[in-house]
Parts: sequence; C-alpha cells; structure tokens
Amino acid sequence: MSERCETVAGERDFVSSRSPVTVAHGLLSRWSAELGYVAAAITYRRRGDRAHRVLANGGYTVPVAQYLAHEFVEDTRTFDHIRVASGRPVCWDDVPDFERTPAAANVLRPSGFREGSSVALGLERGQVTSVLHVSFTIPRVDSTARAGIEALARQCRGIVADQSDRESFRLSGREYQVLGLVAQGASNAEIAAELSISRRTVATHLENIFAKTGSRSRVRVAVRATELGIL
Repeated sequence: MSERCETVAGERDFVSSRSPVTVAHGLLSRWSAELGYVAAAITYRRRGDRAHRVLANGGYTVPVAQYLAHEFVEDTRTFDHIRVASGRPVCWDDVPDFERTPAAANVLRPSGFREGSSVALGLERGQVTSVLHVSFTIPRVDSTARAGIEALARQCRGIVADQSDRESFRLSGREYQVLGLVAQGASNAEIAAELSISRRTVATHLENIFAKTGSRSRVRVAVRATELGIL
C-alpha cells in the first residue's frame, strides 16, 4: 500500500504509538498484503455529527478519501446496500449498475481501481456510523478475500470504538496534568502539592474528568487513557 496517509481532521491530541489512528494505519497496512487491496480507509461519524470523517487512510489520494467520507456516504442509492448488508462486505458487483454511478465513473475508475468493497462497521438508529473501504486493481474479489475483509472489519470496529472513547477525553490542560499524576499513583494531597493547588481543586478536577469520560474510578480512567495513547 502506498504511504499516502491522513489522520482525523482536527485531532487535538498527539498521535502516539498506541492511538487508534496509528493502530488503524498499521492494521490496514498489514492486511493489504494478505487481501491484495491497494487502498483502504476507515471513515466514521463523531457523536452528534451527521457527516463522516476519515479516521485512517492508506493508498487513496486525499480527494478520494474525502469523497468516500462525504459524497459516497450521502449517495443513498449505493449506500443503502451497505447499510442493509449490516456488517457484510458489499462489492461493486453486488450493487446493480454500480459501474455507472458517479462514484465508479468519476472517482474510483479514474483512480485506477477495478473493484472494491465497503463494510458497515457500526449502526445507530438505522444509520451507518462507520465504514471500512478497500479498493483493488483486480477485476473480481473472490470468496476468500470477502471473508478476509469481513475479518478485517471486525478488528476495525474495536478501533473505531477506541477512537470514540479517545474523543471523550476532551480535558483542559490542567485536567490532563491531574490525570497524568493520577496515572503515576499520586494521591490528591500529592497532586495538590505538585501543582500548587488546593485538595478541593484537585477533587473538582477529578469530578470534571469523571463527568467528561463517563468513568467513576480514578484507576480505570488512568488505565483507559494509557490504553488509548493519551498518557
């Protein structure tokens, strides 16, 4: 797969070796050799948003990746097949007259692709919340490759869930400092002394962290932040 990569637009946090974005790029790259696709992307919709955005992209030009995240998702004539399939790979051959659609005629074919597959990774209230897209230069995807795409999609679901959790960690600078010290095992008194603030202020910061992340355990929130590559 080529090295054209795109991370989530507007990502506030640094991209660490454990972040969902980095994990997603590695996963798409590893599976490319086994399945034979030349481009792959994961798109998803943030909570409260209507539009998709690109979580990870390897092999697509940025305009094509953006097309998959926006116009392709909004084309109900094609995208309804992916929604109804509900987690099963949908290839070009599965969509009647797909070759005549704007996606195929104006975007995918001119980019050198001859076949492709999209899989709904998540559904919420009947709407697809995340998608795996893969594209090939070969004219047909056999049953073995379809099974592989479905297996890849199962792994991608966990990554999208991790990204969603990561985005819940929208903390202030001071809250990140407090969380970092919690992860080091510091008590409220030790955090107060380290940051030159009162214990009550530390407790308030922790309450805000719990409210934003949906966790009530200082240990669990620190462990989860570490798992997601935030700390």
